Amino acid sequence: MTKQENLNYYAHTDPANPGKLPKNGANWQLLEDHLRETAELARTFTSAFNAGDWGYIVGLLHDLGKYSNAFQEYLRKTCDIDGHIEQKFGRVDHSSAGAQEIYQRFGLNGTAIAYCIAGHHSGLLDGSGQNGTSLTDRLKKDISQVDFPKDLLSMLPELKPPISLDSDCCGFQLYLLIKMLYSSLVDADFLNTEAFMDREKCLNRGKYPDLDEISNQFRSKIKKLHDAAESSHLNKVRNEIYQDCFNAADRTPGLFSLTVPTGGGKTLSSMAFALKHAQKYGQTRIIYVIPYTTIIEQNADVFREFLGVDAVLEHHSNFEPAQEDYR
Repeated sequence: MTKQENLNYYAHTDPANPGKLPKNGANWQLLEDHLRETAELARTFTSAFNAGDWGYIVGLLHDLGKYSNAFQEYLRKTCDIDGHIEQKFGRVDHSSAGAQEIYQRFGLNGTAIAYCIAGHHSGLLDGSGQNGTSLTDRLKKDISQVDFPKDLLSMLPELKPPISLDSDCCGFQLYLLIKMLYSSLVDADFLNTEAFMDREKCLNRGKYPDLDEISNQFRSKIKKLHDAAESSHLNKVRNEIYQDCFNAADRTPGLFSLTVPTGGGKTLSSMAFALKHAQKYGQTRIIYVIPYTTIIEQNADVFREFLGVDAVLEHHSNFEPAQEDYR
């Protein structure tokens, strides 16, 4: 590809003026700004599981293919505000270039990141296959039109494994690492795009109660529940289960189990454990993974009652929000 002189490379068009070309510094997002900002945001997310450098790299390379005349000409020709979503008909592949670059630099060690970049709009790809859309196919795709500024990648951090890969379960560890990297990239990419395209919606994000606030509300409601409960053998046993779970939260992090019959108060007792354990060991999220959508819905209702609506993010195949918002 021959670079066009004085050509700015853009990631997104001006949301306030759809259909208009960038003129006199009009509000189109520069590609380098998008890459660097996404990289820093992804680094923040992935630092939570000791993979900050991996997050930075995956964010910096994810849209490398937008450094092509084909993508820039498409953006200028159509002024498509959704032009960055590549899988729609007629749009330009801009994810293969970053996947190839990371693979060429780091070989097999870069494969985890290559999966995330190649699939950041379409979903994680198969490793190989016969439909032309596997990671193997994307790594062979012609990207000769892509010509990015070399100084952009001049200071890439070293790609050290963020976890100690145990030989007995390294496959599962890699699977989780790829899923977490992918999730962090997609989140960072969409959030940075939203910050440019919809500033008002972006400013509403992050205004969630922290675990201290949630825990205080939870314990206050639990106290009221206990004070109002009848004095019975069943409630005595429930209280003992609750207290055992609460006390167990001081133990060293690891794998815990709770075996209690139906009606024993597992939902609230397990949450008491989770809140205290998370606070004690500096965690920021509590994730409940539950079988059967009816049970998920039931527990989500209980958690909203005891933790507050803004503290609970419910997600499953049956959940249909009334409207899409910053949550």
